[in-house]
Amino acid sequence: MRTRPLALAAAVLAAGALALAFTNGAAAASVGAKAKAPVCAGKTKKKAVKAIKKAYDKVLNGSLTLTLDEKFKFVEGSEDPAFIAVLNNTATKNAAMLKTTSEKVNKVTCTAKKTADVQWDLVLSGQPAPGLAPPGSAVLDGRVWKVSQSTVCDLFALADPTLVQSGPCADVAAGGGG
Repeated sequence: MRTRPLALAAAVLAAGALALAFTNGAAAASVGAKAKAPVCAGKTKKKAVKAIKKAYDKVLNGSLTLTLDEKFKFVEGSEDPAFIAVLNNTATKNAAMLKTTSEKVNKVTCTAKKTADVQWDLVLSGQPAPGLAPPGSAVLDGRVWKVSQSTVCDLFALADPTLVQSGPCADVAAGGGG
């Protein structure tokens, strides 16, 4: 059946899109350092949902003209050298395909003031691929809403299941991170 190879190719594209955002390896600076962070509750809930959607777009939209450092600011755990190494390796393997991958956030559900579940679809060459991307999450890290490290690892695992067997994604899968 052709669906499985297509799904794996799409996962490789998406994982590569994430990884390309991090190939520079510079530490992320705080975004919106002067503004108070919108929590996922009360009067700031709508702003938080908007910020979460923005984070997913910045990280996964291969057509944006952001620098790698700018994208890098929106992923939890991106200051971890081991995680950066995984991202760099994935980017190297998938560099040619990254610019055609993006995302469509369908629903954000606040689970606490600083966490949210995110239902989203990968978009490959302009065509949504519903159900391909695993459910995601977002976390408020300081004053910045970020795509969770677990979301990135789950996405990478679609393309390379061995990533959850050792290293930073195995730690995340075991409950030790994002």
